[in-house]
Amino acid sequence: MAGSASKRDGRAAAGTLITQGLSDRAITSRVETLGKLVGAVGLSAHDCRHYWATQAACSGTPIDRLQDAGGWNSPVMPLRYVELAKIANEGVKLE
Repeated sequence: MAGSASKRDGRAAAGTLITQGLSDRAITSRVETLGKLVGAVGLSAHDCRHYWATQAACSGTPIDRLQDAGGWNSPVMPLRYVELAKIANEGVKLE
């Protein structure tokens, strides 16, 4: 069909998604490609998730909300980000 996207990329002709989303491999590939475009060679989806969680922790997001938003089953992983945020912010003055 002329002008329509292939079934392989998961989009209809108008650009609407026709599948549930992207595979982990497709997300990884897109993030890596976009990273190269902005000079962040080797950027991964996990790097983005780590950055997001660290920034949320630095901004004071409560651990239970961070756990829910990140989809973790226990507070162990978000607590690591909170601890990293405490260490990173130690001695930092914003005013």
